[in-house]
Amino acid sequence: MSAAAAVDPFVIQQAEIRASQLVACAGFTRDDWEDLRQDLLLDYLERLPLFDSERGEPRGFMFGVVRNRAARLAAQRRRAVCGVVTDLPPRPHADVDHDLRLDVAATVARLPDHLRLVAELLLDRTPREVARAIGKSRSRVYQMIGEIRAAFEQAGVRPEGLRRNGGAR
Repeated sequence: MSAAAAVDPFVIQQAEIRASQLVACAGFTRDDWEDLRQDLLLDYLERLPLFDSERGEPRGFMFGVVRNRAARLAAQRRRAVCGVVTDLPPRPHADVDHDLRLDVAATVARLPDHLRLVAELLLDRTPREVARAIGKSRSRVYQMIGEIRAAFEQAGVRPEGLRRNGGAR
């Protein structure tokens, strides 16, 4: 029996949902969808032997593994857009990404120090983690995120697919 046949259909469904979310919100293309789905499933299968039934439920473990891998992929994509080297393959529209990276880098460089720090921390941390790291409340971090977004909008940097009120980042 193949490994794919042994995977709970619910896990496959969750990987498909997360892959779709990454395409919709994290800058991946539709062509990336199947690779993302497979990456999420592979990560789950690799971590499955680490599951301890005394520490939690199987679905909770699955949700955590798939969610965390999706978050790491989204963070890698954000770092790629911001010009930080990652292990992601080049995208077909590299010239557009290059221009966007330059615009993002210039906009981030013009931010005040406290906002630049928050922007850099948000590349791989949640707003809650950023709040802990800088010793501010989450509501203050969200205010700063609003200020960062405003700076990007003022600079005319607004990538396609970015939702105005969507997501914390």
